[in-house]
Amino acid sequence: MSNHNFQVLGFEAEITVVIPNDAEAFLPIVIKNGNLYNPENGFKPIDPKPKQKSLTANQQERAMSIINDAAKWWKPQSVAAPVAEQPTEPAAPIQPTTPQTTLENLIAKSVAELSVNSVMETAQPFIEKYVADNFGILPKTIEVKTETDTKKVTGYTHHEFETVLKLVAADIPVFLTGPAGCGKNVICKQISEALGKEFYFSNAVTQEYKITGFIDANGKYQETQFYKAFTHGGVFMLDEMDASTPEVLVILNAAIANRYFDFPVGRVEAHPDFRIVAAGNTYGTGADIEYTGRFQLDASSLDRFAIIEVSYDNDIELAIAGGDKEVIEFIHAFRSAIVAADIKFTVSYRAIERLVKLKGMFDTQKTIQLAVLRGMEKDDANMIAKNLPKISNQYIYELKKMLKK
Repeated sequence: MSNHNFQVLGFEAEITVVIPNDAEAFLPIVIKNGNLYNPENGFKPIDPKPKQKSLTANQQERAMSIINDAAKWWKPQSVAAPVAEQPTEPAAPIQPTTPQTTLENLIAKSVAELSVNSVMETAQPFIEKYVADNFGILPKTIEVKTETDTKKVTGYTHHEFETVLKLVAADIPVFLTGPAGCGKNVICKQISEALGKEFYFSNAVTQEYKITGFIDANGKYQETQFYKAFTHGGVFMLDEMDASTPEVLVILNAAIANRYFDFPVGRVEAHPDFRIVAAGNTYGTGADIEYTGRFQLDASSLDRFAIIEVSYDNDIELAIAGGDKEVIEFIHAFRSAIVAADIKFTVSYRAIERLVKLKGMFDTQKTIQLAVLRGMEKDDANMIAKNLPKISNQYIYELKKMLKK
């Protein structure tokens, strides 16, 4: 190869495509890790080193994408006619430039020409970690495109949010199951906001009229939340479905399956925008030690729902704690110790919220007692404390110190 200065045609990851400045024909060269490759010769190395291979198929494909784009705009650079110069003292000899000797300049130019998106893609993980370490988890904005509009949801979203959103948007009934206080209601509200639909809510239903509504003594029909969602469109959430009587759920099943319902005012077709999400603390298998008063749901009821398990979300917890990782470390250790001690006790997002709010009002021991233990028997607390890890955490230290008194 003759010696040239080179023009950068494009780059991607570890690949840079260049062409000699004085080239009269479009014959680009690929540079990867300081090695040169010839696209005209199957991307084989130029001046190959021992055991050096051609570019991989993926690398060739990416290089060709740059080359094809450059071919659309590249033109030979015109060479100016030589101008006679007055004799001067001989200058120091100029070292000829080759692709190898100009590689550092090309890399510098490539870095300078990196797009903002490329820089952010590389830097974003480090930026997010720095922000989380210094300011806690910041709210995120999720853009949701519907058939008619684009909505933005800003805030802290659960890691199952997008799964639930897709199911609800596709008109598939969803049953969210998870421990108390894990954000099931919040997910439903955010789904409604994202889809641009009204949000309707009902707690456990033990009587039929709470679903169907009724005609009062004056002959006026008293609407329910379910009726409004069913007739006007919207997301209807039935919370604690596993605490609703099975007889009432049979009625609900018919409405979901048939898309029409016989209300006291007559038969009504479901609005096209009617959606339903149910929630419960069990899988519909009946009461247990932790959640009493729960009914066993029949197979036909469960079969109509996509079941999504909703657990506590680490990012949401860290946001509630204001980025205080020591608080979250304590809460996670406490939950694990509860399981190891085989004790039924709930430590939800609310416990984190209380812990953060009270730690400035009381000393650490009093704060733990009011925010987390909440009247727990001392024997149970001692069993849990024995299962806590031996780590440097002021809350674990103060809890164990308090129980020794």
